[in-house]
Amino acid sequence: MPFDWIWKAILIVTFGSLLLRLAGRTSVNKLSITDVLLMLVIGPLLIRPVENQNIWTTFGTAIVLILTVIIFRGLFMQSERIRSVWNGKPIPVIVNGKPEPGAMASLKLTDESLDAQLRAAGIYERSQVEYAAFEGSGKLSVRLKPHMAPATKQDIEQLKHAIMEKHNLT
Repeated sequence: MPFDWIWKAILIVTFGSLLLRLAGRTSVNKLSITDVLLMLVIGPLLIRPVENQNIWTTFGTAIVLILTVIIFRGLFMQSERIRSVWNGKPIPVIVNGKPEPGAMASLKLTDESLDAQLRAAGIYERSQVEYAAFEGSGKLSVRLKPHMAPATKQDIEQLKHAIMEKHNLT
């Protein structure tokens, strides 16, 4: 059939969309390593039928890939140990307000790139940081020193209560 590529293209787009819906929606910056690997493999795999490869073998392989990812996600949700082995543990780069040179070296992280990551988190002075660690996902988690942390609702309520008591407004 000279125009079989037309129905193959329609079938590929339809099937690919269904597979990605089955795999789940996640914004690109929240993709796990498994999700990124899946996307890198699925794309070229789905185009194979256009190159006259067997369309059903391709779809079968794609289904196995998606099911494997779904099984991995289930395992990750069930087991903290599996999740920590797969995703890695947080690596502290600032502890008690001081940089950890060994951790920074193992991450190949320069002072400038750490400062850039802190600025991206809205922190412009390293001296404000009590603790910072790179999570298994690659994101930087930061805990500010107590006197630098934003006021909580509880802090504001306590301050309000103290002011009202001082001025006998209760």
